[in-house]
Amino acid sequence: MALFKGGRYRVIVASIWVVLFIQLAETKQVFAQDSTSFEPRKAAFTINGRADRPVVIPFELVNNLIIIEASINGSVPLKLIVDTGVGNILITALPKGEEIYLRSSRTVTLSGLGEGEPVEAFYAEKNRLDIGRVTGENVEVLFMKEDIFQLASFMGTFVHGLIGYDLFSEFAVEINYLSKELILYDPEKFEEKFQELPEHRKWHKLPIYIEDRKPYIDVAFKQRPGISYTPLRLLIDSGSSNAFSLYKITHEEIVVPKSNISTLIGVGLSGNVNGYLGRIQKMKLGDEFIFEEPVIAYPDSFAVRRALGLGDRNGSLGGEVLRRFKVIFHYRDEYILLRANRDLGDNFYYNISGIEVNTPVPNIPLYVVSEVREGSPAEKQGIQKGDVIKFINGEPAARLNLNDILNILQKNQGSRIRVGVQRDTLYKSYKIRLENELKVDPKE
Repeated sequence: MALFKGGRYRVIVASIWVVLFIQLAETKQVFAQDSTSFEPRKAAFTINGRADRPVVIPFELVNNLIIIEASINGSVPLKLIVDTGVGNILITALPKGEEIYLRSSRTVTLSGLGEGEPVEAFYAEKNRLDIGRVTGENVEVLFMKEDIFQLASFMGTFVHGLIGYDLFSEFAVEINYLSKELILYDPEKFEEKFQELPEHRKWHKLPIYIEDRKPYIDVAFKQRPGISYTPLRLLIDSGSSNAFSLYKITHEEIVVPKSNISTLIGVGLSGNVNGYLGRIQKMKLGDEFIFEEPVIAYPDSFAVRRALGLGDRNGSLGGEVLRRFKVIFHYRDEYILLRANRDLGDNFYYNISGIEVNTPVPNIPLYVVSEVREGSPAEKQGIQKGDVIKFINGEPAARLNLNDILNILQKNQGSRIRVGVQRDTLYKSYKIRLENELKVDPKE
């Protein structure tokens, strides 16, 4: 058994290939994938106590990302993002003073999106995982030697890593974004119990396809008025806070709209991932749900080329779509159940201001401008990278959480906001008008 302490190494978990696609501040995302060659092993999970009752796990919701608490080999509670896009547990960081024991560790090489070199991680098998009343044995973990993603600085709270297939393969998993509850059901008994519910007819059942331990779903998109729908297959990625991402090199009909923004889309294992944001006319999910003018992220073709070995897919569907539903995943029988909630008709937003915000000290309301998009309203008014946000619309930033700030910077389209910042020893105040720069391509 190997002991890993915070402050020296950071952790990330993966299977044969792992994809992590997390959107930060609606435009910035984290990508990870690994090309290790170890064979994934089957973990064994049990429900402690009444096994016939579902296990209810409360979660935090930060920028559409679900965070639950878990323990590995008796460790202190670890905060993990629930990410359907990862094959195994990914532990990305340990704070100083915390430690974790991992069994049977050896070094593996991970490669991912971006322009840099592969990185190394410790791979460990035969670990114990505890989440609420659930215990898993023979669980695989990858522990990164270096904290590539700096998740805590973009989440407002310390995040240790991610968990994916281990949960979804063993249970029917319900995600209730409004009540902030993750509910685990015995998959063999779920169908019978579900049919007994009086509201079961309000749910919509859609097929999914499990490939390389990840869920895929068929959708159709319409770029502009006057053309027909084009079918696509997308990765369902609860670890992405955006709505949709599309890969241009996978289909000739996927093109960046004429009205677009060039921006840093995210950070991968091998460096930055640049790309574009744009709007399309419609995206259709099943026969029941049509999303009007969603914002699409288009990563550069060079950045996503390695990911194309992960399956026959054209992009991903993320948390900005999933949050509009109560969702139940059933991996064993390969389907998903959707029930619309009150957020179904929400508009699709992006970071109109152009200000990217991070929190250099987790759990402390200190907000620093980490990036300013070129040509954005914020840049035009003079806001600079490194500015410390002190006030927004007269409200002290110290009284706001990260979600509050992101909502103000993204969702007040057509309004003006006042941002007060500290730059070195100077205090400056700026008025920023939030205008939507993304338009759907017109009919040809």
